[in-house]
Amino acid sequence: ELRYSYQPIPIAGKSVYFILVDRFARDNGNDTACGFTDGFQDNNWCNGTINGIIQQLDYIQGMGFDGIWITPIVEQRPGKDGQSGYASHGYWAWNLYEVDPHFGTKEDVQQLADKLHDRGMFFILDIVANHMGPIHSAAEVATIFPFNETKYYHQLGIGDMTFDQYTEKVSGWPPPTQCQGPGALCAKDSRADCGCYSPACGGAFQPPCTPGTLVFNTSSGCPTDFIDSMCRPGAFTCPGYNETVIHKGWFFDLGDLNQSDPFVFDEQMKWVKWLKNTFKLDGIRLDTAPYTALDFLSALQASAKVPILGETTATNMSFHASFQANPPPSGKPVLQGVLNFPLTYVADAAFCGTWFPYSTLNLTTLAQRTNEQMNGGFYKDLDLLGNFMDNHDMDRLAKMCSGDEGPAMSRLFNSLAWSFFAKGMPMMYYGTEVFMTEQRGSIWQYGFKTDTPGYKFVRLLNMVRKQQELALMDMEVVTSANALDGQLVLRRGGPQGSYAFLNNLGPEGSSNEVDYCMWSLPAANVGQVWVDALSGRPA
Repeated sequence: ELRYSYQPIPIAGKSVYFILVDRFARDNGNDTACGFTDGFQDNNWCNGTINGIIQQLDYIQGMGFDGIWITPIVEQRPGKDGQSGYASHGYWAWNLYEVDPHFGTKEDVQQLADKLHDRGMFFILDIVANHMGPIHSAAEVATIFPFNETKYYHQLGIGDMTFDQYTEKVSGWPPPTQCQGPGALCAKDSRADCGCYSPACGGAFQPPCTPGTLVFNTSSGCPTDFIDSMCRPGAFTCPGYNETVIHKGWFFDLGDLNQSDPFVFDEQMKWVKWLKNTFKLDGIRLDTAPYTALDFLSALQASAKVPILGETTATNMSFHASFQANPPPSGKPVLQGVLNFPLTYVADAAFCGTWFPYSTLNLTTLAQRTNEQMNGGFYKDLDLLGNFMDNHDMDRLAKMCSGDEGPAMSRLFNSLAWSFFAKGMPMMYYGTEVFMTEQRGSIWQYGFKTDTPGYKFVRLLNMVRKQQELALMDMEVVTSANALDGQLVLRRGGPQGSYAFLNNLGPEGSSNEVDYCMWSLPAANVGQVWVDALSGRPA
């Protein structure tokens, strides 16, 4: 009961270090890079632990982060699923009320929360409410807790199949009915994806999209001015878009929970309260938010009593904003925050030169989309937008911002500066500070050094945010009639506030200095001078 009396730390507008628990820190002194011996190269167990994170809190706080977000820690599907691999990432829950022994114990997680709070840092825990782990039979369901009966799972389109036939997977799909591809986000036809461009790329099990090689797919049904590479949640103009299938279909073989069942609904409300109180959570990150109904999410947020940040992988801003309030911006409260995918997709292409419609090396598109978000009247709370450049489901920033000779450091640093300066919560994926290129690689072999260029740059960004009290300040794009596509200027706190001068100039022919002659700083107030916040020199 004493744990229930804590006061959660506010998280709005604050910086977050995102940790994949299994890959961040071991607690046994073994710093050998995690290696893989079979085909499941991104989800084998590497044995990072909660205690390992505790041992590296000085390292994280030394970069200036206000708190951490860690991947789910509940007990996972045991052993190796022969069709999907291992559950080391934490998103295949099997017992919601136990901590997976690979990660540690309940007491370890409680100690992590206490150690963070002793430092004035907050604790965000990742959870999954949409689904459990991979399921292939009713016998497997019986071993899951608490959802151990097949009636607790959606079975859309099961017809006269048995549950085992519906879920066995080895004969291929459509069963279980899928929530992501044709039949859900776009019409069923001969295409294998919902892509708006050809050749198919960027989706599950598809190659990355390469600039200069794509042409608009006129048979896709996508609008010709669609600012997306494919039909995603909220793409209502895509022919065949079906919200029923999105909500009741499965992610591959992950058992999709039926929140319309009273037991499932009540248990999930009880569970989120238990998590919040047991582990003194200050916030929650919710996986796969658009694949559950808004009314359920609204109830989940009310039960949690700390901000929930939804993973809402959409580019439609009014749809994206509806996960804060439905209808936006002042309708029924849903989740308090959302991860800022509409800007991330554009920012990756704008800074790094990867492909996204109208965005490749084009900061003007990012400025336009930012203005739409800031001034469109969609969002209930802009300070609870999570700004990020990459995560555990995307290519690493150092890989996206790279050329023949490795990472293009100017682009990489400019993109990080954008994520830290933009309105909302900067979220940085572990290993970005050492320019990791492996999507889910281990970091311990890098030695947790605090004198590397990336570490020192992130520390400077966090220092500026704190010194200038940027967390909740207003933000605007500073426009110019002659602005270049390779430049962007943001302002926080009005004309006498703070400015970020950003560019995407790569190593090809660029110099150490960039001329922003289209912009000029206003005259400083009496007794003040403009200063370069990173160097301390007069501007």
